[in-house]
Amino acid sequence: MVKKISQAHITFNNTNCEERRELITNKLFEFNQAQSKQVVKCDRLKTDPPTFIEIYAEVKPQKLVGGLISYIDWGQWLYIDTIWVDPDYRKKGIGQYLVISAEQKAKNKGIKRARLCTFDFQALLFYKKLGYTVYGKLEDFPEGHTLYYLKKILLN
Repeated sequence: MVKKISQAHITFNNTNCEERRELITNKLFEFNQAQSKQVVKCDRLKTDPPTFIEIYAEVKPQKLVGGLISYIDWGQWLYIDTIWVDPDYRKKGIGQYLVISAEQKAKNKGIKRARLCTFDFQALLFYKKLGYTVYGKLEDFPEGHTLYYLKKILLN
């Protein structure tokens, strides 16, 4: 057991250093790996990019009116990262189509769960209508707003 060290014997340095940042990250990874072999998959993101699922909505002539960017993360979840629909095309089913299409593509790859986050001023009710449930929230992020974390079991 290491005995307590007086702060007089420690130097604290707040200089940014990529080499030390990598060393600390690797040390934490080694600890995590010893606790759970699943963490190995997380580290693979450094060398193996995630599987992206992207779907775009266009009207002729090639005008982008919406899109969804998602990926299958290291935990084998579909993570819906970004979704946007042009204001003139909202409430026409485009957003719903984008989400359902991404979920179906993920299910075709054997993925059983999806997750995302949204702000209170974005699309919380939209996601709830699509079967997502809130599992966490971060209030006053940014101040005066709430960030919601949602998940969904993808049924076949």
